[in-house]
Amino acid sequence: MDTTAKTKTNIVINNHHYQVDVDRKTGAQLKALASIPEANLLFREAHGPGDDELIQNETLVHLHDGDHFYDMPPGNFGGR
Repeated sequence: MDTTAKTKTNIVINNHHYQVDVDRKTGAQLKALASIPEANLLFREAHGPGDDELIQNETLVHLHDGDHFYDMPPGNFGGR
């Protein structure tokens, strides 16, 4: 059911709103969009209970309207 009308997907990265024309981006592309250093960790907030999803640079992310992402410098993840 492919239509010629492109819909924009609204996402939030580090509390900044972005509209993207595609429904898939890699973790590295999301970081570039938000000017996040490539070495930082990127997470997608989980809806409801559960852990947030760690997005690797090479991971292809299926974007959904309203997705929220945030980054964290490397080395601050985990309590070990």
